[in-house]
Amino acid sequence: MNKATIITDAITYIEEQKKSVEELSNQLLQMETTNNADEEKIKSETIDEEQNSGITPEVEVSHIPGMKVWIKIIFRKKRGALTKVIEAITALGFNLNDTSITTCRGAVLFTSSGEGIHGGMADAEQIKKCLLEIVRSI
Repeated sequence: MNKATIITDAITYIEEQKKSVEELSNQLLQMETTNNADEEKIKSETIDEEQNSGITPEVEVSHIPGMKVWIKIIFRKKRGALTKVIEAITALGFNLNDTSITTCRGAVLFTSSGEGIHGGMADAEQIKKCLLEIVRSI
């Protein structure tokens, strides 16, 4: 092999690599375009589902003998919402017991009994109003 042959082979190889890079770039661009279209479709479906779900927040609070309350909350399923509800109940001064969480078609049903951890206990109606305000803000 002489220098001319090596240079010719190198040039041919580089041109093949350039074509390969162009083809792969085009494929990547097509994949990104398809992916973006799919993401937008999923987002619009999720928004439509949430808007059409018709889930209205609902809160029930009842006193149980002793320093306990029974809490039932229905709200729209959303990332981080359950954590906020539990944090709010804890901030109101209740230690949760016998908690049950059920989800169905974009709705969350949260039921639990709570025991007051600070001497006195607020009225059930006040607790209900506070929790309803928190759930509506989620």
